Amino acid sequence: MRNSIRLIIIFLCTCWLCDVAVAKEWRGIVPLHSTRADVKRIFGKPLFEENTLVDIYDVDEGRINIMYVAKQCQQGLPADWGNWNVPPETVANITIHLKKFVPVADLHVPDFEQYRWYTDDSSATYYHDKKEGVLYTVLESGMVQDITYGPTEKDNSLRCKPNAPVIKY
Repeated sequence: MRNSIRLIIIFLCTCWLCDVAVAKEWRGIVPLHSTRADVKRIFGKPLFEENTLVDIYDVDEGRINIMYVAKQCQQGLPADWGNWNVPPETVANITIHLKKFVPVADLHVPDFEQYRWYTDDSSATYYHDKKEGVLYTVLESGMVQDITYGPTEKDNSLRCKPNAPVIKY
């Protein structure tokens, strides 16, 4: 009986940890927790070495842009990617510009419309799941063009100003 309880506890803890990791990470990179050094260990040298706040890589899915924090509590970044009390060179977000666009239905996100954030002048609509830290850019045709992974709701304790305005592009 004691071993059964111990196994159940281990199983539940493992499931909880897996859930946390899936919600926050992409290929081993966790926004607000991974650094530029971590990214370079995983992907190597970026396509362009320009000492900017964005590193660019080509992967099977498409081209990725990894944005880094310039300074703690930086304000003015779009889509709520700024305002974080983390060291410089910490990953703020990861955007995947897909080679092959994907139909929204293929995402298997239940009640996708609840995440509608806004539509810009190009008719692209942005769907932002703040709990999971994912932003989808969807074209008028219903195809997903970009996926951005950023801070999750669980990262709110790292905010510098809890009521800072969110800037839409």
